[in-house]
Amino acid sequence: MFQTMMEHMPVNMRNIAIKEFGSIEQWKKHYMEVVSSEKMQKGYAKVVEWYDGKDKFLSVAQNPISKEVAESYNRRIEAILQKLAAKRDCAVDSFEVKEIVGEYGFIMKQLSQIKEEKGFMLAQAQYYRNEKIKPMADEKYGDGASDFFAQAIDKIPTVHMGPAAWLAFE
Repeated sequence: MFQTMMEHMPVNMRNIAIKEFGSIEQWKKHYMEVVSSEKMQKGYAKVVEWYDGKDKFLSVAQNPISKEVAESYNRRIEAILQKLAAKRDCAVDSFEVKEIVGEYGFIMKQLSQIKEEKGFMLAQAQYYRNEKIKPMADEKYGDGASDFFAQAIDKIPTVHMGPAAWLAFE
């Protein structure tokens, strides 16, 4: 599971994790310790919910998208994050920011093959709030980008909506 996750996660996220833990081996050791905890097992139950069931989750895990497709998605995610970082002077609930976050959620949904992106994206917001991740994200995208990303993602509507519906959401 670790290997599949590592191979198919966005390159920027993989590089941040490797930098944080010092090596892939140390990252894997940490991962194995964390996934065995009760808290993480409850988290996995939530992920299974995102996929609309254990069978769908297992199918996606066992049949991941190709490396080429994942790299394409990763390039798109990077472009989206660059666009979002450039909007740091806008309010997090502005049309421009909501449009970019909607695009980000849509791409993450497609990449991860989940049923609905809300929970997954809120997990991304928590990722950007991680004290170990914040300095690296801010270094890459500019001061305050990590907090801005998290706050913008938090504005995702509570009812599932596709990207076009997000644009009209007020």
